Amino acid sequence: MFEPSGDGHEFAHSVQRPSSSNQMSKTNRSGKSTCLSKQEVETIASNLPLKYGLLAELMYYSAGRVKEITTIRVRNLNFNKQLITLEKGSTKTRETRQVPVHPRVMEELKHWINSNQLTEDDYVFFTDSKNTQYKKGEKAVSTQSVDQYFRKAFDWNGVIGASTHSFRRSRLTHMLQRGMNIREIKDISGHKSIVSLQQYLDSDREETFEKYRRIMDDE
Repeated sequence: MFEPSGDGHEFAHSVQRPSSSNQMSKTNRSGKSTCLSKQEVETIASNLPLKYGLLAELMYYSAGRVKEITTIRVRNLNFNKQLITLEKGSTKTRETRQVPVHPRVMEELKHWINSNQLTEDDYVFFTDSKNTQYKKGEKAVSTQSVDQYFRKAFDWNGVIGASTHSFRRSRLTHMLQRGMNIREIKDISGHKSIVSLQQYLDSDREETFEKYRRIMDDE
């Protein structure tokens, strides 16, 4: 397990470093962040310190951008309806949007909030370095800190071409693979246009051809 510098949070789980033969991610030739498999998402999250592992899971299941997720406050989480509200001040489109989140992740977030005694206006993912005067919840963790931890986790697991943006791109691609249409995915992603969303998604041409052949077989 890698040893990042920084605030030294406990790790969520202990996962063995994979061998080079198990490197599963695809490097995107267009220069976009690598699209991760579901297994890679889970492995990366479990190899991160608890705070960053939770952040990774929330970025994936909400399909949120790193700035949107690092700046959420306790008040943005609706545990009854299992929704997250991304306020317009943090979104790229300057529009507020709501997204359902996996029940397990919401339960883990509730435990994190309670264990750190956070209040409604506190940042869920806060900076708590010994070198700062801020109390828990007063200041959001920096995107630079997130990037540092994630890059080391990617390197440790042999994932090439990935970034914090990979979690958003991967989730939207997985939604497409699970049968959601573009307009439905757009409601989750918050993209301004379908055209911009289509350029964002990752698709497998051979898989597309195979699906088309199955359609023709039924005709």
